Amino acid sequence: MDEKKIKRQAKQILDKFASALAKVDSEKVEIGVDREEFERKEGEGKKCDFEFKKRFLKNAPEHNDDFIITEKGGWK
Repeated sequence: MDEKKIKRQAKQILDKFASALAKVDSEKVEIGVDREEFERKEGEGKKCDFEFKKRFLKNAPEHNDDFIITEKGGWK
């Protein structure tokens, strides 16, 4: 495609979207929760299971020492 044609099509798409958006009635909505404490308190933690990584990687069809090797959606 020629560059001018692409720019013209992009402008048409943006103009059409802006026109549709102008027709939408909207009101501002505040979303969130007010809390006195907004950060969690850190605890002592739990002991790590150092064998978990080995078991997890062993379950994967393909892996190297540190990572699972897969395509998105390929490991189901």
